[in-house]
Amino acid sequence: MNELYLPLAQTKQVSSLIIDYVNEEKKTTAFYQYSNSLGGFEQKIKDLDFSNEKRQLLVEELTKQYKKNKIEKPTNIDLLLDENTYTVTTGHQLCLFGGPQYFIHKIVSVIKQCFLLKEEFPNKNFVPVFWLASEDHDFEEVNHTYLFRKVIQGNTNLKGAVGRMPMAIYEQAYQELYDLLGKDASTVKPIFGDKPQKGETITQATTRWVHRFFKPYNLVIIDGDSKVLKQNFSSIIKQELLNKGIYPPIKEQSQELKQLGYKTQVNPREINLFYLDNNLRERIVVENGTYKILNTNKTFDTAKILKELEQNPQRFSPNVVLRPIYQEFTLPNLAYIGGPGELAYWLQLKKAFEHVAVPFPVLTLRDMFVFVDKKTSALLSQYNLTIIDLFLPKDQLISLYLKHNSSENIDFSEEYKKLEDLKNTFLEKVNKIDATLTQTVEAEFSKTKKNLDRIKAKTIKQLKLKEETNINKLLNSKERLLPNDKLAERKYSFIPIYVKSPNTYLPQLITLSNPFFSAVKVF
Repeated sequence: MNELYLPLAQTKQVSSLIIDYVNEEKKTTAFYQYSNSLGGFEQKIKDLDFSNEKRQLLVEELTKQYKKNKIEKPTNIDLLLDENTYTVTTGHQLCLFGGPQYFIHKIVSVIKQCFLLKEEFPNKNFVPVFWLASEDHDFEEVNHTYLFRKVIQGNTNLKGAVGRMPMAIYEQAYQELYDLLGKDASTVKPIFGDKPQKGETITQATTRWVHRFFKPYNLVIIDGDSKVLKQNFSSIIKQELLNKGIYPPIKEQSQELKQLGYKTQVNPREINLFYLDNNLRERIVVENGTYKILNTNKTFDTAKILKELEQNPQRFSPNVVLRPIYQEFTLPNLAYIGGPGELAYWLQLKKAFEHVAVPFPVLTLRDMFVFVDKKTSALLSQYNLTIIDLFLPKDQLISLYLKHNSSENIDFSEEYKKLEDLKNTFLEKVNKIDATLTQTVEAEFSKTKKNLDRIKAKTIKQLKLKEETNINKLLNSKERLLPNDKLAERKYSFIPIYVKSPNTYLPQLITLSNPFFSAVKVF
């Protein structure tokens, strides 16, 4: 079908904060530094100061990571040594087989934004980067994917950082995936492999398949779970341990957002760090001068925690509000591309970035896609409805369907108007005779209206029964595109769409993508 762009406000898929941000409403401007526009990027490029030493360290670490994973290094990595090269970054948890579709859509967005920037600034280089959230420890969030309305899932008793877990825990999930795909399994096996490789971690497996999938686009994949990168970041980790680091500025900015009527996405901690070791990732807290690792017997005094940081920086893991600072500190980055929830918490962080003297990036809302197959498109056309109508609540969608498709007139507005006019005529007459009768007239007409309401409800109910088959088809289409009124990209795997047209899947997405234009994109 033809491409469509659905206004964000009409789809009700993002919060008022994000709507106001993408529209550059004046009351949001205090919470970011650069607009998501070519002018904003031009200014960010002028302002960015990223030393040659940090570039050298970054390239050396990326080279080591790719060598360790036995993957050919993208040529983009060596470009990072050039002071005219910049990154555009997104990141995500290590979801099984990519999890929901928007895992792919985020990466598509960084690739497309780099293409668009290169067109505008031909003398600069722009590298798309995918930051692996390998240290995340919420296994239940990432251990499954929805495929053909079925759940493929892995389980384990292991704890700690998901990225360090062995990919072997998903061996059964591989079998389930390929059994479900049947003859289409051969299309997907070149991406994910036949089964988990012996000894590989979830980080390594994710790095490999994402690299294979996006190889034509020179995507750079980085793992922040790195001793070298954290050692480089250790001065800010030290501030976080000793001085409550970014807690006060985030708390202050969050309060400012609340005062404007916005909801905040995350709550900062006094120490925004986890302690990471083997099967352990637990919060660091300080009580009476003693540093404790929650749910363990590990404790440190100030001298020992600083020594631990010096000797084992890899054991200190930034949480959700410190990780953005870690990313921007590590990369010559222009923009972070994230979903509505991510951008909401980034908009709590500008003062925290200023506090630790790390440059704040351009914030870009990722592309949001909804896939409409020929069957759904034909159904909507048959019912005289449009894609945007599916975003209506069910009751309103049904009423709209009946209005456009029923030969019976179910609009009672004229009858209600006549009743209101009749009531006003009665009131006018009785007021001239006895004003105390007004309440009686109001009460009697109120009863009459309630009776009409019941008649209307019964009429509509009977009409719905007559149209039950068509209404169910319509609601099933809505549920496929918007399960629980959320875009299907937030739940279902990309795989069923990909296997239908593997050669054109990514090129079509990238063509339709435009991170400078925030809308729900339909094809």
